Amino acid sequence: MRLDLMGQSLRGIHTHDADLTGASLNDTDLQHAEMINTNFIGSDLRGADLRGAQLEGSDFSAARLKGVRFRGAKLHKANLEHAELAFADLRDTNLAEANLIEADLMCAKLRGVDMSKAKLRGASLCAADLRGAILTGTDFSYANLLGASLEGATFDQDTNFCDARVNPGDFRDVNLAVLKRENLPAPLRAN
Repeated sequence: MRLDLMGQSLRGIHTHDADLTGASLNDTDLQHAEMINTNFIGSDLRGADLRGAQLEGSDFSAARLKGVRFRGAKLHKANLEHAELAFADLRDTNLAEANLIEADLMCAKLRGVDMSKAKLRGASLCAADLRGAILTGTDFSYANLLGASLEGATFDQDTNFCDARVNPGDFRDVNLAVLKRENLPAPLRAN
């Protein structure tokens, strides 16, 4: 039986290690919730408000999160593998060491996000706003970054763009000297 909390207000709820697998949480107000290590596998949270929520270690794999508002949330070490995050607001969110492998982040607002050591292998970041993001040690290998904004983002030698799909013009504001040659996307290795 699927839990249906669609449109409910659960603002500020405190629960740890809860199992909300497959739950319907569309348009639910979960602002400032503390739901550490919560299981949201396959849940539908489209349009939910999770601004300022503490969700460290939570599992959102294969969750439907289109248009969700995570602004200022803490998702350190969260699992968002195969999650649908298109058009999501993740500004100023902590996604350090998060698993976003093959996640859909098309047109996502990621300005000022901390994605240090996050795994985005094969993720779609088409037209995503990554201005001012912390991307040290982040793995973008095989990711699609066509049209992504990277102005003012922070990189280091461990940031990996190997085999990523990019438009060289999107990297005009990136200091490529800090990246290892083998971590550059193919279109930028020739320069």
